[in-house]
Amino acid sequence: MTENAATSVEIPQGWTKRQVIHESSRLRLEYTGPVLGATSNAVVAFAPFDFPFQSDRGGWGSASFCKRLMPHVCVFHRDEDWHQHDEFSQAMRTCRSFFGPVPRLTSYGFSMGGYGAMLGAQDLNAARAVAVSPQSSIDPTAVKFERRYHAQWAAMNGWVHDLHTHVDDRREYVVLYDPLHRQDSQHELRLPKPAGYRRVLLHGAGHAGIQTLVEMGQAEALFALLRGDTTPAQLRQAYRKNRAGAFRYQRKLGTVLHDRHKPAARMFFDMAQHNGFHRLIKKWTPYYK
Repeated sequence: MTENAATSVEIPQGWTKRQVIHESSRLRLEYTGPVLGATSNAVVAFAPFDFPFQSDRGGWGSASFCKRLMPHVCVFHRDEDWHQHDEFSQAMRTCRSFFGPVPRLTSYGFSMGGYGAMLGAQDLNAARAVAVSPQSSIDPTAVKFERRYHAQWAAMNGWVHDLHTHVDDRREYVVLYDPLHRQDSQHELRLPKPAGYRRVLLHGAGHAGIQTLVEMGQAEALFALLRGDTTPAQLRQAYRKNRAGAFRYQRKLGTVLHDRHKPAARMFFDMAQHNGFHRLIKKWTPYYK
């Protein structure tokens, strides 16, 4: 999940390792898991924009999936282009054909990968798409608030896909994001909202929702969602249960409350002292002099 290309991947005994099911100069899809027919669920994982196209260590998330015996397909992309090309849909249909009609697929990704998970779910005939901090677009004429990806946009040939035509009411779309993060929350407002759309609010996580869940000890709650063993509401409850001890949550919320001189700020100062978050204690102490 949070591992980079340098993380080693231990393949469970008897599993197929990195079987290529689609390959071109632009996209490559690799399956890792038991022989077909021996799995009823699989994850199709879409990497963030800066994950390398060539990796000897496997795809984004592969180490975590293997550790938990979760069959998966890793989607490698050559360009940092949010999959704005015609080949994408065909590659997703090829992936579905590889599995056949039976296995239940979950598309999953972070940032650009989150957008890819939503875009590809229909052609994958996935039961659920789980998107962490997805963008709705990076076209500056459409999202004037988005300034993080100007270099990527300059290298692209425009925006091809209308996400509204690629989502439907036949599957669940779960979007994890921090409503206090300006760009991510504005993107979430622009996303299409089909009948199965669900939000998981990660207050204070910023653009690091997966990392925050891991740091809070709630990674397994996310994997349970990807397997279909739990609901978005249960993941949100798990996040809320542990956030009082999470540095990112306390930093974000506590700073907002202190800057606005809210009475509840004192509670966050006390939590920082209890948890030994010395950076936050130092940051907020001037408010009490």
